[in-house]
Amino acid sequence: MIRSLLLCFVGLLALHQSNAIANDIIWPKPIVSPASTSKAVSDLISRVLDDALSASFFQISIKANLSVNGKDVFELSNGSTPGSILISASTGVAAAWAFNYYLKYIADSSFYWSGKNIRISNRTLFPISKPIRIVANDLYRWYGNPCTFSYSAVFWNFSRWEKEIDWMAMNGINLVYATTGMEYIYNKVFLRMGFPQSELDDYFTGPAFLAWFRMGNLQKHAGPLSNSWHQSQFQLAKQIIQRMTDIGMIPVLPTFTGFMPRTAPSRFPSAKFYYSSDWVGFGCNESCLPYLDPTDPFFQKVGVELLNETITLLNLTSHYYACDLFNEMTPPISDLEYLADVNAGIIQVMQTVDPNAIWVMQAWLFLSNFWTADRVKSYLSKVPIGHLILLDLFSEAIPQYSRFESFYGHYYIWNMLHDFGGNNFLFGSLVNVTNGPQAARNFSGDHMIGVGITMEGINQNEIMYEFALEQSWRSPLNEIELNDWLVGFVMRRYIGDPQVPSSALYAWQLLGNSVYQKNLYGDRSIMLSRPGLYREQDINFDIKSLLLAWELLVDASNEIDSDLFRYDLVDITKEVLQYKFLSVYTQFMSAYNQSDLYGVSTQAAILVDILSDTELVLASDRRFLLGNWIRDALQFAKTEESIHFYNFNAKLQVSIWGNNYTLDLYDYANKFWSGMIQNYYAQRWYVFFDVVIQSLIQGHPIDSNLLGERLFLEAELPFFMLDIKNYPTNTQGDSIMIVHQLFNKYHLSFNDIYFKEKSTRKTFSFKYHFD
Repeated sequence: MIRSLLLCFVGLLALHQSNAIANDIIWPKPIVSPASTSKAVSDLISRVLDDALSASFFQISIKANLSVNGKDVFELSNGSTPGSILISASTGVAAAWAFNYYLKYIADSSFYWSGKNIRISNRTLFPISKPIRIVANDLYRWYGNPCTFSYSAVFWNFSRWEKEIDWMAMNGINLVYATTGMEYIYNKVFLRMGFPQSELDDYFTGPAFLAWFRMGNLQKHAGPLSNSWHQSQFQLAKQIIQRMTDIGMIPVLPTFTGFMPRTAPSRFPSAKFYYSSDWVGFGCNESCLPYLDPTDPFFQKVGVELLNETITLLNLTSHYYACDLFNEMTPPISDLEYLADVNAGIIQVMQTVDPNAIWVMQAWLFLSNFWTADRVKSYLSKVPIGHLILLDLFSEAIPQYSRFESFYGHYYIWNMLHDFGGNNFLFGSLVNVTNGPQAARNFSGDHMIGVGITMEGINQNEIMYEFALEQSWRSPLNEIELNDWLVGFVMRRYIGDPQVPSSALYAWQLLGNSVYQKNLYGDRSIMLSRPGLYREQDINFDIKSLLLAWELLVDASNEIDSDLFRYDLVDITKEVLQYKFLSVYTQFMSAYNQSDLYGVSTQAAILVDILSDTELVLASDRRFLLGNWIRDALQFAKTEESIHFYNFNAKLQVSIWGNNYTLDLYDYANKFWSGMIQNYYAQRWYVFFDVVIQSLIQGHPIDSNLLGERLFLEAELPFFMLDIKNYPTNTQGDSIMIVHQLFNKYHLSFNDIYFKEKSTRKTFSFKYHFD
């Protein structure tokens, strides 16, 4: 009897240690071995420090009981042996987080998407003057948007995934989508259900568009997927999930949304199906997917089979599952009871397979006008409290928690979305990001349980993502503290030998108080937009601050030459050039309005020159090359035909995205990349200038339809369909020398630039159209 009681006690203790208990809700956590987790963290440190001997001086101690109410804790102190550093942490992720804290705030070092600046020597570590203890503000730190895995990660191999998982862990991320390879599982289950492979090939999109296939917006577009793609992605998925779980992250697995191949209604005539909307004008050849009604019993059968297969093949019960049915589409029925029953059907699938299931749902759908308060409340009402986490996807700009009473008793994560389409122009709001999470905690109490980043694409505006994830342990910063933080950001990004000049520090303070202060939306560049008459571009900050910051960084380049500094110098230079382009375009249009042929021709020549200079400076830095994107895509090509297929997918996404009649998506994923400027954007402007000049010579108005046809046939179609160039993956020219040349060429002309800052809130142009 006593032995039985002891075993029961041990079992309860183990359950407690593998779960986070907060607000009387038990949130499942992965059960991992402290020893294996410590090794995973040590391996991460070795990778970041390039296998330096000093990596072995970090001592890792994983102690689950360090956590406070389920929230991660880490402690940093000098280790037990001379020269060592002890990291004590509640989880592996917390330990990696502690290592990054040490890099940033003890060693003045940094680790980013664009590279790293490590000041730790091969043989010694910086000692800690007094022990440091950090307690997370919340339970979770979230990473990702369904689109991230198409705009950025779609063509990654495991080597690149390994770097991203390291970056996630070092920034405290403990909850992340794990959707890679899901098509392999769906293909397998649907074959068993009787669908022939030909119908499934007509169902899956191409690789570059899988995010929108998974959300039920698209089918077939740029497909089909090959068997080798299915196989490679499934193997990659297992590697990704293994690495995540080794270090203590929670992978969020996909579960059935109801979407099925187009022949499903005829194959299962007794089941109830609806059809998704014609998404952004794609038409029902590539959109209008049939989806099984979650209130239909057949939904349970298919959903349970798919989730069981997912768990079995991946050998993982993570307890966290993603499902987003009405992503940018309107439910077929507005009846409140029906809306409640839909979600009751979805959670039932999860809990049939895993009674401890937690549903992770985007709150993005609630931005549609369809979702009134009573509909949202009803929609969420039949999901048990504690079994749903909502991702408030765009919290820094349009938070939904305050509209819907903190989601009526459910729990949510505050997220900074920031980026759309993987665009890489500069913007952000440090002010909103430092104040937003704490405002949510104050409003919602313990129902706000995390901070996250939900960017559609990475490799841009790194300052915003570092700062956002620090809100998971920081208190809000006032103006003085924010300026101090900016100084620290620059120091750990550039510091080396010699020291960082004051001009670089002042430049970033200018940027932090202009481009990155309250510039929530930014606006896509006219340079990268489809050419036309009377194009506009909003500027929501003081552009003089950007120009002065550029001048200061050019001056600083006489003293510093670090890799990350070169990246930032190119990044800010291309930004200055795009605003110069906008200024000249304004003069071009003024000349056109006066039928001034000479003025139009003169301004067109200047615009062509700016395009050439933008290509020149971008080509000098490895992080701005179209060739990298194409190279990564082509690693999956095995035949001549597949080379064309992957090349087409990669270029289509970053150019017109859809087809010649989905104009709202044109250039949605535009990029300031060498190769894109010269071979795509510039080619379109050449066509546009020719059309405008011919109209003035011939004295007739511009035919917009003819212009669109010429742009498509002469510039756009050749780029994504016919172009077989080998784009460079090596840089051309010296960035600092090129920037100095451009500064000497342009800086005097900036005295004449004036753009009125728009003080009114921009009406945000969402990428897709609701209703």
